[in-house]
Amino acid sequence: MKKIIISFVIIAVNISCKTKINQYVKDENNARKRHGKWEEVYIDNKDTLITKGKYRRGEKVGIWKTLYQNKLYEKNRVGKKLTRVKRYFPDGTLMESGQTRLDISPKNYHWYYIGEWKYYSREGKLLYKKIYYKDQKADSISFAR
Repeated sequence: MKKIIISFVIIAVNISCKTKINQYVKDENNARKRHGKWEEVYIDNKDTLITKGKYRRGEKVGIWKTLYQNKLYEKNRVGKKLTRVKRYFPDGTLMESGQTRLDISPKNYHWYYIGEWKYYSREGKLLYKKIYYKDQKADSISFAR
């Protein structure tokens, strides 16, 4: 009987400690900010895109993963200034990698590729490298299905 009670308590504690997803907290201005684990699902006809990651008081932090048709499409490591990005072909082979930056001003948000980006073939062979500079428009952004 003692083992049954202990087992029940352990199960109850594990269930109650499970982190909820898609939660909000209020900031000093009483505005709602995303906080904690987050999952967003986008469905268009038969295509499904799922993004999973973590927010800290409205800001993305840590590792974010985007799944397309339940396969890893993109993995981001969000830092304070730069985000390291890796995109994958449907078979899991690396498609491209590089960094992005988000500059926030009172007037706007400016998101851009920066630094060296590497682009790969479906066989994993490096096709080319491209360098993006802050004050120049990106002339190509790829999306492969």
